[in-house]
Order: sequence, then C-alpha cells, then structure tokens
Amino acid sequence: MNESMTQNTQEQVPLLPNMSARVYPVNDPKQEKGCVLANASVDLGGCFAVTGIKIVEGKDGPFVAMPQRMGRDKKYRDVCFPTTAAMREAINTVVMDAYRGELEQQAVRAAQAVERLSGRNAEKPSVRQALQDAAREAAARSSPAADRTMDQRAR
Repeated sequence: MNESMTQNTQEQVPLLPNMSARVYPVNDPKQEKGCVLANASVDLGGCFAVTGIKIVEGKDGPFVAMPQRMGRDKKYRDVCFPTTAAMREAINTVVMDAYRGELEQQAVRAAQAVERLSGRNAEKPSVRQALQDAAREAAARSSPAADRTMDQRAR
C-alpha cells in the first residue's frame, strides 16, 4: 500500500497556486551592497499570505529574501520558506516581476511630474522676470509726472 502511494505521488506534478505580490519600494535606499530595496507580500491562492519578504541588493544583483527572525545564537533563520525549487522559483518570479512593474510605474509618474512642472514653468514667468518686464515697460513709457512738469514749464 505504501509503494502504490509513493508511486502515485512521484508521478504527480505539484500544482502551484495562483500567486500575486505587492511590493513597497524603500524610498531612499542606501547605495551600499546588501541594502533593502523593497518590502513585499505574497498571496498564495487567496488562502495564505506571506509578509515580510524583502528584495535585497546583493553583489550579484537584487534577490528575494524570505522573512527572517534572529535566534538565540544571534543568527537569522527564515520564518517561512518554499520547500520545493519550483515554488521558490515561482515566488521569486512573482515578487521580482511586481518589483519591476512598480519601478516602471514610478518612472512613468516621475516623467509625468517633470512634464507637468516644465509645462508650468513655460506658461508662467517667474516673479523676477515679471518684475524686470514691468520695469522695462515703465522705463519705455514716459511717466505722467514728467509730462505735467513739461506742460507747466511750457506755460
């Protein structure tokens, strides 16, 4: 009976649940290696969620680090982790895709903000420029007081 169960389980390909990830980039990451680029959470099939996942900049590029806790021996150990290589790859793919998507959205929002700001600056002159223009216009026009004194001398 055990032999038939092991044969059946070996033949079955494990089904991976539908996964979605939310990524929260760190606003100002340090420029050092080993810094946290973003925090993430993964929803596994709508039944189980993993929070505390980090995207960390390593010497070979960014990687996904599972939630960790420091033990009594002052070493960090993963709190939860995938038990198969396929599941680890699936989680890494979902989290990194969400991270790249968030970076692309931030780049689009930044480009739109620059466009809006450059459009505002082109439409509205600065206060200094407005004062300089007003001074030039005033100098080009003759002042009414000077006209009155000329009229009075002419009489």
